Amino acid sequence: MIPFVLYFAAGVMSGYHVYTLLTLAVVGAPFDPLEFVSLAGSLALIVAAYWSLFRPHAAAKLALLASLATWCFYGPAIAHSLSRL
Repeated sequence: MIPFVLYFAAGVMSGYHVYTLLTLAVVGAPFDPLEFVSLAGSLALIVAAYWSLFRPHAAAKLALLASLATWCFYGPAIAHSLSRL
Protein backbone atom coordinates (compact mmCIF):
# COMPACT_ATOMS: atom_id res chain seq x y z
CA MET A 1 0.00 0.00 0.00
CA ILE A 2 2.92 2.35 0.64
CA PRO A 3 4.14 2.20 -3.00
CA PHE A 4 0.62 3.05 -4.16
CA VAL A 5 0.53 6.17 -2.00
CA LEU A 6 4.03 7.28 -2.99
CA TYR A 7 3.61 6.71 -6.72
CA PHE A 8 0.15 8.27 -6.77
CA ALA A 9 1.17 11.33 -4.76
CA ALA A 10 4.29 11.92 -6.87
CA GLY A 11 2.34 11.48 -10.10
CA VAL A 12 -0.47 13.82 -9.10
CA MET A 13 1.77 16.55 -7.66
CA SER A 14 4.28 16.61 -10.52
CA GLY A 15 1.50 16.22 -13.09
CA TYR A 16 -0.42 19.14 -11.62
CA HIS A 17 2.70 21.31 -11.65
CA VAL A 18 3.57 20.54 -15.27
CA TYR A 19 -0.08 20.82 -16.35
CA THR A 20 -0.32 24.33 -14.89
CA LEU A 21 2.87 25.30 -16.70
CA LEU A 22 1.41 24.02 -19.95
CA THR A 23 -1.85 25.90 -19.41
CA LEU A 24 0.14 29.12 -19.06
CA ALA A 25 1.41 28.49 -22.58
CA VAL A 26 -2.14 29.09 -23.81
CA VAL A 27 -1.86 32.75 -22.82
CA GLY A 28 1.55 33.15 -24.43
CA ALA A 29 4.08 31.98 -21.85
CA PRO A 30 7.03 30.11 -23.36
CA PHE A 31 7.07 26.35 -22.89
CA ASP A 32 9.67 23.65 -23.10
CA PRO A 33 8.99 20.44 -25.08
CA LEU A 34 10.36 18.48 -22.13
CA GLU A 35 7.22 19.44 -20.25
CA PHE A 36 5.30 16.95 -22.39
CA VAL A 37 7.80 14.21 -21.49
CA SER A 38 7.43 15.11 -17.82
CA LEU A 39 3.64 15.06 -18.08
CA ALA A 40 3.78 11.60 -19.67
CA GLY A 41 6.06 10.48 -16.83
CA SER A 42 3.57 11.78 -14.28
CA LEU A 43 0.76 9.86 -15.94
CA ALA A 44 2.94 6.74 -15.99
CA LEU A 45 3.50 7.16 -12.24
CA ILE A 46 -0.25 7.15 -11.71
CA VAL A 47 -0.50 3.96 -13.79
CA ALA A 48 2.34 2.46 -11.75
CA ALA A 49 0.40 3.30 -8.58
CA TYR A 50 -2.52 1.24 -9.84
CA TRP A 51 -0.26 -1.61 -10.94
CA SER A 52 1.48 -1.65 -7.56
CA LEU A 53 -1.67 -3.10 -6.04
CA PHE A 54 -1.52 -6.19 -8.26
CA ARG A 55 1.96 -6.50 -9.82
CA PRO A 56 4.48 -4.75 -7.54
CA HIS A 57 7.64 -5.71 -9.45
CA ALA A 58 6.32 -4.52 -12.80
CA ALA A 59 5.02 -1.36 -11.14
CA ALA A 60 8.44 -0.65 -9.65
CA LYS A 61 10.08 -0.90 -13.07
CA LEU A 62 7.44 1.37 -14.61
CA ALA A 63 7.80 3.84 -11.74
CA LEU A 64 11.57 3.97 -12.29
CA LEU A 65 11.13 4.77 -15.99
CA ALA A 66 8.38 7.27 -15.20
CA SER A 67 10.58 9.01 -12.63
CA LEU A 68 13.39 9.30 -15.17
CA ALA A 69 10.96 10.79 -17.67
CA THR A 70 9.75 13.27 -15.07
CA TRP A 71 13.30 14.28 -14.19
CA CYS A 72 13.99 15.07 -17.85
CA PHE A 73 12.19 18.34 -17.08
CA TYR A 74 13.08 18.91 -13.44
CA GLY A 75 16.80 18.02 -13.69
CA PRO A 76 17.78 20.73 -16.22
CA ALA A 77 15.53 23.24 -14.46
CA ILE A 78 17.31 22.62 -11.15
CA ALA A 79 20.74 22.77 -12.81
CA HIS A 80 19.83 26.07 -14.48
CA SER A 81 18.57 27.52 -11.20
CA LEU A 82 21.73 26.47 -9.37
CA SER A 83 23.97 27.93 -12.06
CA ARG A 84 22.45 31.35 -11.42
CA LEU A 85 23.54 31.33 -7.77
